[in-house]
Amino acid sequence: MMSLPGWWQRFYWTRLAKPVEDRALFGYLLERPYRSVLEVGMGDGQRLRRLARLIQIPPDVDRIRYIGTDEFESAEDRQGHMRLKDAHRLAGQLGFRVALVPGPMESTMMRVAHKFGPSDLVIINGGWDPEHPHDCIAGRWLPHIAHEGSVILASKQPGATLQPLAIPAGYGQVPRPQAA
Repeated sequence: MMSLPGWWQRFYWTRLAKPVEDRALFGYLLERPYRSVLEVGMGDGQRLRRLARLIQIPPDVDRIRYIGTDEFESAEDRQGHMRLKDAHRLAGQLGFRVALVPGPMESTMMRVAHKFGPSDLVIINGGWDPEHPHDCIAGRWLPHIAHEGSVILASKQPGATLQPLAIPAGYGQVPRPQAA
């Protein structure tokens, strides 16, 4: 976890750092502190390690809440995924207040939305359809996992370049029924 970056650090992380796919994330991490992070699709944990190096902690927060979802051991492609126990150990060692939700995106998004609510930084590693955002699983749950001030970065395929998503005003506020 780092303090405010200088111009050289900002230049390095946004223009030269590898992997190129995460440069947008690096830029947002350098801009401001975050209280909570949701990473949908943790994969092998490399992004979590980079995130821990750059994230800034607000002064009134002891530890940042990190929620990670992944298929972990149940993934068909086991090489690109950590074991649940290893992921929990890693996130704890990196200084996060950890909550991991195992399973496919179809089930984890609902559990995250109902148990944890909105996060300040949301990273969706694959499964995002920019042409039809409300048709994909993450798009349907976005009002429940993000708030108006959230930064959301998503990719179409796991490991692809993360793209920032714009959040319309009032997004994340679930409409309440009006009295008759």
